[in-house]
Order: sequence, then structure tokens, then C-alpha cells
Amino acid sequence: MGSGLYSIGLSGLQSSSARINTTGQNTANVDTEGYSRQKTTTVSSPTGAVRIQDTSRIVDKFVNDQVRSDTSTHSYYDTYHSMMSASDGLLGENSVSLNNYLDKAFKSLHEVNNDPTSSSLRELAHSNLKGLTEHYHTLSKLVGEQKTIADKQTQTSLGELNNLTTQVAHMNSQILQEETGSTSPANELRDQQELLAKKISNYVNVKVQYADNGVMTVHLGSGQPLVMDQNATVLKAIPDPNNPSQKKLFIDFGKYDVAAKTEHLGGSIGALMDYQSEFAEKSDRELGLNAISIADAMNKQNTLGLDASGAFGKDLFKIGDIKVYGDSANKGEADNIAVHVADGQSANLALGNYELSKTDINQFTVKVFDLDGKLSQRSAVLDLNSAQPDKNGNYQIDALGISVHLGDLKDYELHDTYRFSPTDGAASGVSLSAKNGDDIALSAPLGVKTNPNNLSDANLSVTSVTNTDPSNSAFSMNGELYPVAPHSIYFTSDNAYEVRDGQGNVLASVNDAQDFNDLLGKAGLAEEAGFDVSVSSAPKAGDEFSMSMGDLGPADNFNGLRLADLQNQSLVSGKTTLAESFSDLVTSVGSKSAALETNRQSSEVVMNQSVARRDEVSSVSLDEEAVNLLKYQQSYSAAAQVITAARTTFDALLGAVR
Repeated sequence: MGSGLYSIGLSGLQSSSARINTTGQNTANVDTEGYSRQKTTTVSSPTGAVRIQDTSRIVDKFVNDQVRSDTSTHSYYDTYHSMMSASDGLLGENSVSLNNYLDKAFKSLHEVNNDPTSSSLRELAHSNLKGLTEHYHTLSKLVGEQKTIADKQTQTSLGELNNLTTQVAHMNSQILQEETGSTSPANELRDQQELLAKKISNYVNVKVQYADNGVMTVHLGSGQPLVMDQNATVLKAIPDPNNPSQKKLFIDFGKYDVAAKTEHLGGSIGALMDYQSEFAEKSDRELGLNAISIADAMNKQNTLGLDASGAFGKDLFKIGDIKVYGDSANKGEADNIAVHVADGQSANLALGNYELSKTDINQFTVKVFDLDGKLSQRSAVLDLNSAQPDKNGNYQIDALGISVHLGDLKDYELHDTYRFSPTDGAASGVSLSAKNGDDIALSAPLGVKTNPNNLSDANLSVTSVTNTDPSNSAFSMNGELYPVAPHSIYFTSDNAYEVRDGQGNVLASVNDAQDFNDLLGKAGLAEEAGFDVSVSSAPKAGDEFSMSMGDLGPADNFNGLRLADLQNQSLVSGKTTLAESFSDLVTSVGSKSAALETNRQSSEVVMNQSVARRDEVSSVSLDEEAVNLLKYQQSYSAAAQVITAARTTFDALLGAVR
């Protein structure tokens, strides 16, 4: 009986001591980050004694999973908002607004139109156009710097993430070693490992599982592994082989790399990657499209007029080269492929990526992908059997806004693929090619005269000039209209007229004219001639009007007015004006920043609620531990009393025997 009481009392002392130790450990770690409250559990033995079963962590894996998920979401919105709000502050600043520089440039064009002979006003216009191009460079640099900042932060975050996953893998080894040689779980190591997993979730959204041997495995939300057993992979960002200006995430398994799925990557790294693709890249391309649009439109319009010296206008701007990247799997040796913006076709350009592939012996196919990498419905087939290159060897693909120079076709193999984006970095590549203000073509290339013997008061005026190329228009290089081009219009009746060439030959006749606008268009000659004219009021039979080059003189501002009016034209994608396009960009950035701020705040509330639920389960309550400590102290004292009683009983038995 005494030995049984001794055994029971001793087991009670051991049990109470263990529980007191656990309570003391809980109390000491009340403020330790990541510490999970522990509990020592016991079971009774057949002898009536108590046996310590184990000391385990009080955790809820589902709650911990939710904490990691909500932490990743909040980190994503917090990082994304931080980057976007900085960009909003830059682009939204009035001093750097593109629209201010557009207004100055077009205002100076309006001023020089008031006096086209003024060299000082021409130089002012030239200076403001130069300032506009330099501001495109400034804005492109600002966006580029934000992209660089995001890239550097991504590299830093990847380094910290890889360090954490390495620690998790190393801790797996420690846990296995400790738990293999002991019946007690490695509670402290598992707490530290859980804390590491939570820190990892700040960088990416992860799924944590436990293998059969109890070690932690960590995967990206997409299922790709970061920690497997006692080994960690390396997540890294390297230039995209198909477009080195962009970076993609890869998982390094040691002997090979596998592309990481970045969709819903989460965490700060996911935010930085999305920021670069959704804002930095898109904004750079929108600025590039804006710059290309004004350069292309003003170049085209300037060639339709005469400059200060009376010569046909030349390009005012130079559009930078488009970078072309050959696919790594190409078998051909073509290295002189070049892509340009097709003259006058910038409205057809897309923001996304283009892919040119050789799909047949004499056939190339061009596909267009949007910024998300999805194939759009826009595509074109370049059939060299029917397509004709221009004088520079370029094939025009006007529907896509580009021209392509292929070079020697023998250098291409079937299925060779090349990728490019016309708008990528275009804002920094646009420059002013006009040397001075005299290069601005303000005058019309065509003058009109009214026969003084006309019976009516009607006057002829030039209404449009669409083409001055000597190879396919009425305008020649020697300063005169071609003899076979329209030179005069003669009214055979009040509503019928003939269009005659330089020798008086009739080129076309129009009867029963309902109005007297665009007379060459009604006669079917406007496109071939490259210009059109209209009569101000009803003419009379016998009225005659003539047309010739250069009759307006240097004070004419016909073409200058059209240059200035480009400010009001829907140049960008054929939908918005230059100012509207930039305003849309600034508005979208501001709206995105505001939405991210809302998401950041709400995700923080959700994360705090998840942490609170975790704390309810796993954190230490001093009040509860104080109650437990008192209970276990009393239990310890009671067990000691049992031992005392056992000793007294044993002594009494010995005395009876004696």
C-alpha cells in the first residue's frame, strides 16, 4: 500500500512539476514573437499513477494558414500602393505635366501663323517643339526610374525570401534530428519555423504543408515548390529571353530553371512584378505612343507644305529605332531585320508586343499580343509574292502601323520568329530633327487664281493637301505641277465644270453639281492629284480658275494652321487627342492609387482579425497562466502530502511488524 502511494505521489509531483515548468515557460515567452502557448497533457496509468503524455503547442493550422494568406494580401496592397502613390505624385505634379508643354508648343505654332515671315516666331516655335521632345525624355526617365526602383526592390526581396526558405529547409534538418532522438516534439523549433513561414508570406503567397515525417514543405500559391524536405529552391528574376528589357521569375532547381507562374503571386514581390508590368511598362508605352503620334502626325503634315525657303517640308521629328529580338530557337542567321513606324499610320499601333514569323517560303505572319500576353485579333500576312517594297526596301503593313525591312530572305528559316514593341521606350527615342524654325512648313504648296473676267464673285480656295510626293502626286520637284495634272477648272454652265491639265486638255467633267466643295474629289481626281479645291459661292457659266505651285508666297499659313490644329485631332490610336491621352494616364494612375489605398486599409483590417484569432488560440494569457500556476502548485503540494501519508503509513506498518 505504501509503495503504491509512493508511486502515485511521485508521479503527481513529476506531473505537477512538468506543468509548472510549462506554465513558467509560457509566462516567460508572453512577448516572444511567434511563440505558441504550450500545454502538458497527462494520462492515468493502471496503477492509479499519472503519466506525462507530451508537451505540445496549442495551434490551429487552418488559422495559421489564414494568417499567412491575409499577411500576403496586405503586403501586396501595401507595397503596390506605396509604389503607385509615388508615381501618382510624380505624374500628377503640374510642373511635369506633358499638357503644359503641348500647350506651349501649339501656342507658339498659332503665334507664328500670325506672321509666317517672322524668323523670331519661327525660332520660338522650334524651341518649344524641342522642349516638348525633351519633356518626353524626362517623363520617360521618371517612369524608368520608378521601374528601376521596383526592380532593385524585387532583387532585394528575392534575396531575403531565398534566405528565409533556406532557413526553413535547415530547420527541417534540425527538427528531424531533435525529434528522432527524443520522444518530445521540437516545439520551439516549430514555432520558429512557423514564424519564418509567416515572414515568407510577406513576399509571396505560399501554401504550407507537412510531410509524413513532420517536416514543413512550402509552395507558391501556384503549387511550385520553394522548400522540399531539407532542400530549398531559389526564386530569381532574370531577363526574358524573348525580350531582355523585361524580367521574368524563374525557380532555380540547381541543374535547371523553371519559369514561375506570376499570376496571383501575392506578397510584396507579386506587387512589384505587377507594378512593373501594369504601370511602369504600360505607362512607358502609353507615353511612347503619345510621342510617336505627335511626331508621325507633324512629320506627315509638314511634308504637305513649303518651308521658309520655299522647299517641300521635311520630317520635323525623328522616331527612334525599334528594338527587335530574335527567338533563341531561330535557325536562320538574319541579323539585319528592322522595323519602323509606317509613315502616317501611328494611329494603328498597338501598345502590346508584335511577333513576326516566317510561315511559308515567301510569307511572313505578324501577330499582335496585348500587354497581358494574350493574342489579339489583329494580325497581318506579308506575302512577298504580291507585296512590293518601297524605295528603301521596306514592306508597309499599314493595318498594324509598321513597316518591315527584311534584308536577304535567304537568311531566314521556316518558323524563325522575331518579337518587338514599337512603343517600348519610344518616348525617350523621339527627337527633333528640324535644325531651326525655317524648317517648319507653314505655306501651302499650291496657289489659286481667279480669272478677272469671271461673271460671278466666286473665289477658288485650296481645301486640302494630302500628298506632295513627286512620285505619285501632281507636285513635281522643279516647283511646278506636272503638265498632265489638274491646272484649271472651267465652268461650262452654272452647275457643270471641266477639269483641265496644263495644255488645256479635259481630264474630267462633272455635270449637275449640287455644291461646289471638293471639286477634284467630285471629278475623281483628288487622290491622284494630292489636293482638292472648293468654290466659295455659286459660279457662272464661263468662270475659270487656275492652280499652280507657290503662288501664295511666304506669308501664307495654310499648312501652319493645320500643324497647329493637330492639337485638337484624335491622334492617339485614332481615339483621343494628345492632351486627353496624357490626362487619361494621370487619371488612371490616380484612380489606381486610390483603389489600392482602399484595398490596403481593408486588407490590414482582415489581417489584424486573423492575427487576433490566432492569438486567441495560441498566444499566452497571463491571467490563465496565473490560474494554472496556482492550480499546479496546489496539485504539487497535494502530491507531496500523498508521499508524506505514504511514509507515515509505511512507518506504521514497520512498527506493527516489530
